[in-house]
Amino acid sequence: MVQAEPILQISGLKTVFRIAQRDVTAVHDLDLEVAAGETVAPVGESGSGKSVTGLSIMGLLPRGIRRVAAGSIRLRRKDGSTVELQQMDGPDLRGVSGNDMGIVFQEPLTSLNPVYTVGEQIAEPIRIHLGKSRRQARSEAVHRLEDVGIPDPQRRAGQYPHEMSGGMRQRATIAMALACDPALLIADETDHGARCHHPGPDSGPAGPPAAGAWHGHAVRHP
Repeated sequence: MVQAEPILQISGLKTVFRIAQRDVTAVHDLDLEVAAGETVAPVGESGSGKSVTGLSIMGLLPRGIRRVAAGSIRLRRKDGSTVELQQMDGPDLRGVSGNDMGIVFQEPLTSLNPVYTVGEQIAEPIRIHLGKSRRQARSEAVHRLEDVGIPDPQRRAGQYPHEMSGGMRQRATIAMALACDPALLIADETDHGARCHHPGPDSGPAGPPAAGAWHGHAVRHP
């Protein structure tokens, strides 16, 4: 039986910071594979490079400050094709990010746009990557909020980030990362600030714990 190619293959990854006119290595010679249906959870103390690894995969390192100095990052997309992320930039990389791979950041308040409703922010990648209409994308956004256990998702989709609790915002960012059913989900301490919902007299039934609530930095193919 032929073994399927991993969803993610990282070989010899080296990421550096440019600080005071010198290079400081944040990730050195990392090898990592994630198979379909597998959860891989690198662990380490603060500053050991877990979050930087996730940003390196997504191509979200700030230009001029951080860069991938060496290594290969290969992703098997939803259509079965394999791409070398280090060779992609601009529109090509944007076509993969949010569609074939998603990320959940530690702090939801800084990863959500304060001037758009939560529903709009979840619906945007659905419209861009999946070609859905605004009405269809909005409906999908509501379903995603329901999937991550947010009560009254129809109403919550119309709220702005500051109108939600920290735990609700974290669930919303998880819903946004899962909006397009990515092949790869990168979750950077997704249980940070998340709480199980306990129903009160005016609330609906409790939802499941937030999806992807692993400690440390986890990479998962859902």
